[in-house]
Amino acid sequence: MAYKNFGMAGIGSVAGWSVQSAATTGSSANVTNTIHKQVTNGTSMIGVYSAVKLYFNFSTTTTDVNASNDLVLDKDTLIFLTVPLSLGPDSIYFNHNSTSTTTGAVRIVEI
Repeated sequence: MAYKNFGMAGIGSVAGWSVQSAATTGSSANVTNTIHKQVTNGTSMIGVYSAVKLYFNFSTTTTDVNASNDLVLDKDTLIFLTVPLSLGPDSIYFNHNSTSTTTGAVRIVEI
């Protein structure tokens, strides 16, 4: 199977491809079920594949998702997100929670 590089920095280069342990995203029954994944310093992009639809945000603290304001990732879709390094030199978190009461695996690759 051939893979194409669609201009994503680091894909297929020496920049790195670090597979993280899969997490089980929380249920939207309570925002405190939000999973807070600390992104490794220097990571400029993450690849995300989720078995369930997700609310998500990036922050410098463990911030629970907000169903009214945060963005949504569709389930069963591989997507690459730019990590907003402009948040600062400190820790950056990828916070996520299911959009429903169904929990599911979330796979993340740091690039």
